[in-house]
This record gives sequence, C-alpha cells and structure tokens, in this order.
Amino acid sequence: MHPMYSSSSSGLKASYSRRGQERGIPRKCRCGAVSVIKTSETLKNPGRIFYCCPYGSKENSGHLFKWTDLSMVEEMEEVESVVEKIQVDVGSLEKGLHDVEAEMKSLAMKSNGSEIEGIKAVAQGCEKEIGELKAMIVCCEKEIQALRSFKNLIVCIVVMFVLYALIF
Repeated sequence: MHPMYSSSSSGLKASYSRRGQERGIPRKCRCGAVSVIKTSETLKNPGRIFYCCPYGSKENSGHLFKWTDLSMVEEMEEVESVVEKIQVDVGSLEKGLHDVEAEMKSLAMKSNGSEIEGIKAVAQGCEKEIGELKAMIVCCEKEIQALRSFKNLIVCIVVMFVLYALIF
C-alpha cells in the first residue's frame, strides 16, 4: 500500500489501488496537481462527470482520470468501513463506561460505609465529651452554690461585726 491521504472534514482515508489510483474521491493527480471535475462530451459517455488532472489529455494517459460515480461508490465503501469501526469502538466505550460506573458505585458504597463508621466513632467520642462536660457543669454549679453560701455567711458576719461595732 502507498501512503494514504486524510480528508480534513471527515477524517476518512482513501488508499491507492493496485493500478496506482486512489480509492474514493481523488484529491490530486500523481503529478501533484489538484484534481478538477469535468463533464464528458463523448458519444459513448455523454454528460458523465469525471475527475481529472488539469494537465492531462487523451494522448497523455499518465495523469488522473476517474469517473465520479465510481469514486462515490468507493468513497461510500470507505465510509461504511469507518462507520462499522466506529460502531465497534462505541460499543467498547459503552461497556467501559458501564464498568467504570459500576466501579464508582462500588467505591462509593465502600467509602460511605467506612465514612459512616468514622462518623459513628466521632459521634460516640462527642457523646462521651458531652457527658464529661455535663458532670463538670454539675460540679461547677455545686461550687457556685457553695461560694454563694460562703458569701452569704461572710456578709452576715460583716453585718454582725458592723452592728456590734455600732452598738458598743
């Protein structure tokens, strides 16, 4: 096989046949000139459209000449083979996507399970700390009550001392 060309709009490739002519729509002649489209004016093929080299002639058969109807059939065959390959690739990609989605669900379930266990452990730790804080609050309330009682006792002593000092 000779080198292949690529159509920029479709990404399709046409290969050269054994006779040295490309399959599908010819873009260039072997001489490098860009192909042109002309209409046959012969009695054998009146009005039939063909691709040719602008430098070619009946006497010089070394340049491009190809009927457009044959080119279109070859181009469609190339398109069909590319479409079939794309369909196979799409099927493979869909399967791969399905596998990835299943793995993501599996990982999400695993991570959610371990995250839930982690959250439960943190919650239990928080419950323990809350219990300890409640016990500290109860102790503090008792100390506050004891200090209020002590303050009231001091106030009573001071008042009695002042009264005693005023009376005597």
